[in-house]
Amino acid sequence: MSFHTSKGVRLAELDDAPVILDIFQQCDLFAITGKRQHDIGLLDVIDWLESTTEQHPLFVLEEQSEVIAWCSVEPFYGLPAFDTACEVSFYVLPNQQGKGIGARLFQHLENNRLELDFTHLVAYIYASNLDSQGFFKRQGFDQWGRLPNIAQNEQVKEDVLLMGREF
Repeated sequence: MSFHTSKGVRLAELDDAPVILDIFQQCDLFAITGKRQHDIGLLDVIDWLESTTEQHPLFVLEEQSEVIAWCSVEPFYGLPAFDTACEVSFYVLPNQQGKGIGARLFQHLENNRLELDFTHLVAYIYASNLDSQGFFKRQGFDQWGRLPNIAQNEQVKEDVLLMGREF
């Protein structure tokens, strides 16, 4: 499949797995649990990359040949009635946040909406992550639900917001 190009955005490759993991671990409160068997690791990221499809890709955004952000488009739910709904995730290096990087990735998804064949995007956001909530609201998402204390580790229990947008 051929995607419309956006400056610096490309499909992720297996060689990107270490930097994708690094960005994820810097951005996700629950990426490292303290119990190694539950941590997200390099093999998990390789599995993510190997499970991508044309309709459900993982994109990276590079600046000066360095990956500084990534986004994934995944199936929302496993039933055919939900085929045009996708879960979307964005991860931007902390030192690059607030510079419009996430918005560039989101614009790339919008520019390729017909190729990706989605009518709805859904995101799961930690309730304490006000920056992500603001980002998704600026992209036209609304809060569609709240999952109380669903994210947990030894130190923290966290509500997760379900945010969505219909196109």
